[in-house]
Amino acid sequence: MIRLIRAETKRLASRRIAQLFPLLLSVAIVGVVVIASFVISADDDSDVDFVRDLAGGVEGTGLLGPVAGLITLMAFVIGASFVGADLKSGMLEHLLTWEPRRMRLLGARALALFIVVFFAAMLVSVVTIGALFGLATAVGTTDGTTGELWVNALKAIVRAGVAAGIFSAIGLGITMVLNNSVASIVGFVIYWFIVEPILFGAFLPKIAAYLPNTNAGAFSSGNPVERAEGNVFDGTADFVEVHSWQTAGVILAAWSLVAMLGGGLVFSRRDIA
Repeated sequence: MIRLIRAETKRLASRRIAQLFPLLLSVAIVGVVVIASFVISADDDSDVDFVRDLAGGVEGTGLLGPVAGLITLMAFVIGASFVGADLKSGMLEHLLTWEPRRMRLLGARALALFIVVFFAAMLVSVVTIGALFGLATAVGTTDGTTGELWVNALKAIVRAGVAAGIFSAIGLGITMVLNNSVASIVGFVIYWFIVEPILFGAFLPKIAAYLPNTNAGAFSSGNPVERAEGNVFDGTADFVEVHSWQTAGVILAAWSLVAMLGGGLVFSRRDIA
């Protein structure tokens, strides 16, 4: 089993999408921060306080911000493409000849995926926090930065890696069920941008609090999951805490387990023909 996990890890790590996606996302983040630094420096009345404005206090709950969502998108795409590569090359038919060991193979692949995506997500998180610190150094202040903040930043980096690793299994499982990586990725992008944040977030907030993207973001940042009570369109809605970020991690893991069970069921019953 260890050899199988090692082989699958090397195979995924050698794929271009597993290398380029984290790299391009990191470059994009740095680019946005550089542009922001020029915009802020051009305004004499603007400055940036690293602890207050970017870190969200010494708890560091604001360090990753929207990047946490982009990391989950990256994780899903890498997970889905891991299956898509086999579908495109015809390798899946070869894997299906492993009749007695299909679930063992799928488990090894899921573990390999978790390892690769875990480190890729941590890389993007480190780049993000480093870029934000550089922004505050260039056009603001880093006064008040303490050891406690950096410990919390390290925890956020690890949590982002864990969330991404778990989320990649959702991509793997769903693609196994659909048997089409393009449909899986396109469907998830629509879900990621429209279905969960707009349809559920605005009209069914009680359900949205238990959906995967919401809980992945909360777990990564260390913020509790909140839902709106009242009219969100006229600005009178109040936000109440639903559950902690620890519970969000458990819910995310449950979604991953459901996706993998579905994918495993389809994979175990799939015919070679």
